Amino acid sequence: LLYTIKFEPSFVAEQIAMDFNVPAVHQRASHPEPALFEDTSTANQQQAPRQFGSGPSIGEQYGQYINDPLFANMAKQYGSSLATSGKAYVEQNLDRYIPVSRVKFYFAVTTDYVLHKLMLLLFPFFNKEWGAYNNSGGEPTRHLNSPDLYIPVMGFATYVVTVAVALGNQGKFTPEMLGMTATTAFVWLMIEIGIVQLAMYLISVSTDIKIFDLASFSGYKFVHMILSLLCFMLLGSTGYYISFLYASAAIVYFLICTLRYIILPDSTEDRIARGSKRRNNLLLLIAFIQPLIMFWLTHHVTYGPEPPASSKTYV
Repeated sequence: LLYTIKFEPSFVAEQIAMDFNVPAVHQRASHPEPALFEDTSTANQQQAPRQFGSGPSIGEQYGQYINDPLFANMAKQYGSSLATSGKAYVEQNLDRYIPVSRVKFYFAVTTDYVLHKLMLLLFPFFNKEWGAYNNSGGEPTRHLNSPDLYIPVMGFATYVVTVAVALGNQGKFTPEMLGMTATTAFVWLMIEIGIVQLAMYLISVSTDIKIFDLASFSGYKFVHMILSLLCFMLLGSTGYYISFLYASAAIVYFLICTLRYIILPDSTEDRIARGSKRRNNLLLLIAFIQPLIMFWLTHHVTYGPEPPASSKTYV
């Protein structure tokens, strides 16, 4: 008889196990051998009891305190008191470096004051009242000749916009010119104030004029610069030079008539200055430096600088 034998590994292993009473190899699957190195990281973490398990977590405890109305009210009151004390501390220490209380009244203006002051700046030759003003802390609205910072600040912003419009009409405006115009005007304003302060120190002249008064009187020229630029846009270069001459005469006349009561306190009503020669020179310096800066900050608009090469467009 011929027998056909299947040489499958599993079949042969079972036959050998039955003949020699050896446990089947496949039975080891039901009882796997222990691993050489036992991984206890996951098992221990899962089976380890929580040592702090019964109570709520830290986040839950803080949540309970926050939701408590009594605790919320206490925190609100503490925050309000802290903010109040911090504000008071800042205000007390800020006055040491920036006199905020003194700057406020320079902006305390009314519509009537602004209109009359603009008329005085543009047409000072018709004014007959050039009395002294009180700069010890009174508001500018008390006297028309008192300085303010509202008109210079608004004039500065309007000047920058007017230059942009004038250059735009010539097709030579670029966004970079806004920053350049504002920076140049501000730097020249600071240089002018520095020159006047240095001159007062060198000639040893003591006056009642404050640094904010200097900033105010120096900033009034932006009104006349705007007038010259408007005439240029309407009448061309001829209108610019004619208006510039008138604006220069107006600002010089205004400053001499206003500041002579401060720099030359011994001046009489007939406009004869009885002060020293150094005070006269200081007054003339402040007055006649205005047209020079006005021309420097406006003459480039009459021909317009070429825009940067990067901003040119080629068609």
